Amino acid sequence: KKETNKEKRENEEEKEGFLREIREETAKQIDALKIQHLLELEKDTFDVKLLEEKENLMKDLKKASTNAKNKANEKIAQLNKQIVLERGEMFAEQQKEGKHLEEEFRLKEDRLNKSLIQIEEREQAWEDDRADVLREVQRLKSEATQMVTILAMEYEEENLSEDKKRTLSQEVYSLQLVVEMRTGEV
Repeated sequence: KKETNKEKRENEEEKEGFLREIREETAKQIDALKIQHLLELEKDTFDVKLLEEKENLMKDLKKASTNAKNKANEKIAQLNKQIVLERGEMFAEQQKEGKHLEEEFRLKEDRLNKSLIQIEEREQAWEDDRADVLREVQRLKSEATQMVTILAMEYEEENLSEDKKRTLSQEVYSLQLVVEMRTGEV
C-alpha cells in the first residue's frame, strides 16, 4: 500500500506536472490567441479607421474640388464682366473719337470749301480786273493812236507852236507810260 500511495503520489505529481504543462501550454496558447485577437481587432480597427479616413479625405477632396470650381467660375464670371465693361468703354471711346474725327473732318471740309469759294471769288475778281485793265489799255491805246494821228497831222501842218508840240509830246509820252504800266499789271 505504501508504494501505491507513493505511486499514486508520483502518479498524481506526474498528472499534476502534466496538467501544469498543459495549463502552461494552454495559457501560452490563450495568451497567443489573445494577442492575435488583439492584433486582428487592431487591424480591423485600423482598417475601419483607414476606410473612415479615406472617406473623410474623399469628402474633403470633393469639397475642395467643388470650392475650387466655384471660385474659378466666380473669377471667370468676374473677368467676363470686366471684359464686357472694358469692351463697352472701348466702344464708347471709339464712338467718341469717331464723332470727334467726323466733326474735325467736317470743319476742315467747310474751311476748304470756303477757301475754294474765296479763291474762285478772287480769281473772278482778278479776271474782272484784268478785263477792266485790258479795256482800259485798249481805250488808252486807241486814245494814244488818235493823239499820235492828231499830232502827226498837226505836225505836218507845222502851224503848231513849240509849246504846243512839247505839250502834245508830253501827253503822248504820259499815255505810253500809262499803257506800259497797265500792260505790266495784266
